[in-house]
Amino acid sequence: MRKGQRFARAFKRAVAVEYLQSGEERKVIAMKYGLPNVQTVSNWVSLYLTPHEIETKCVNLPRVNVNAVEMAKVETPQPQVPLESQQAVIEQLQKQLQKLEKQLQFEKDRNYALNTLIDIAEEQGIKIRKKSGVKR
Repeated sequence: MRKGQRFARAFKRAVAVEYLQSGEERKVIAMKYGLPNVQTVSNWVSLYLTPHEIETKCVNLPRVNVNAVEMAKVETPQPQVPLESQQAVIEQLQKQLQKLEKQLQFEKDRNYALNTLIDIAEEQGIKIRKKSGVKR
């Protein structure tokens, strides 16, 4: 490894360590060192530091407790719907379901009738259905 490459590697490691130890945002670190974008800082952390180093370098930063973060989310209470209106909605949905079932049965019967019509026509010698297979 050449001297310039060693310096560049050491510089990148130092920036990655500073980012982890300072607790500052990637944007601040990127602006401080004139990096083209914030993703460069993240890339350097993953490329030049081992997971063990990342764990030890971040030791002075407070740990984030995922459960605490989830518990901190404010949940808006759902409005309570009266039982009468819930039953009305259920009845409406049941009627809609019955209507859709009738439409489905009608379409099944229609499909059966059309297929029967095509079968009878083909028995009479009228070719309606396409032949399966590759055409040349």
